[in-house]
Amino acid sequence: MPKVSQIALLCKISGNVNADEVIGQRITLKRFYTSDGEVKPFISARAVKYAIRQALFQKGLPIDPFQLTEKKPQRLIDSGDPVKYADNDLFGFMAAEQREEIARRRQAPISLSYCRALRNTAIKAEFALRAPRPQGTSGNPLPFEVEVAEWIGRLDCLIYDYIGLYQGTESQDAKAGQPFISDDERKNRLQSFLEVFLTPSYVLPRRTNSLVVPEYIALLITLSKQGPWPIYQYLDYKIDGAKPVVDIALINKLLERNFQVDHLWIIDYMDAVPQQLKFRVSAEKLGDIINKVTEFMIG
Repeated sequence: MPKVSQIALLCKISGNVNADEVIGQRITLKRFYTSDGEVKPFISARAVKYAIRQALFQKGLPIDPFQLTEKKPQRLIDSGDPVKYADNDLFGFMAAEQREEIARRRQAPISLSYCRALRNTAIKAEFALRAPRPQGTSGNPLPFEVEVAEWIGRLDCLIYDYIGLYQGTESQDAKAGQPFISDDERKNRLQSFLEVFLTPSYVLPRRTNSLVVPEYIALLITLSKQGPWPIYQYLDYKIDGAKPVVDIALINKLLERNFQVDHLWIIDYMDAVPQQLKFRVSAEKLGDIINKVTEFMIG
């Protein structure tokens, strides 16, 4: 069985991020509707990965710029080079210049879910005006609307241990299990991702005029040599007064199920976890957790 690291995090999102289509003069917010009629905003996994890619690039890791196909109709496709580009390694790729061609592909060793609201959420419209510039033509201001919301959501992550190792589908010469970078570079790529993702130190994309950085509340992380376990649904929150706190009853149910995990931690970012909880780790010790995860997965 592969070694895996599973991460579930609670975070607060405010404003308009990963904006959806523009309807008339309104910039809408991505949302889905449950069978109970609840409205839950979400941020796509693709948008989160885009933000993390930008942060990794700022840390000095090479990121795939995409390439333009020679044959028409021309399309932008992945370069498909996990040796050179860290994101092709971490997030996978699919590269085929034409439809009939068998694609070179890589299943991502790091998978991310949607970041979706856990409760029914009110979405409001912010009213604004676009006025002509002083040097522009004269005229009346034009109104527009931006949908905004504040919500607490959960984002799930699954990390496999084949970072820096071929799966055998990347090219004709690739052999499954063969390393294509050194162990030091494998550790560097995983550690860089964890530093960006767990801090967090990324800015969510497609925001309107406001800065949107997720506000982390708490994070559940497990390490296992027995493959993935269904742990994600056990991280939820309750409101204590006006403050969100981790639902400890669900954490206790997780422990009662006795999954075969080698390590379990709950990282507390906003004093949302009781200090007496055995597995609680303060955010100040995040660096130690990142090192332990890296050594477990690759060391």
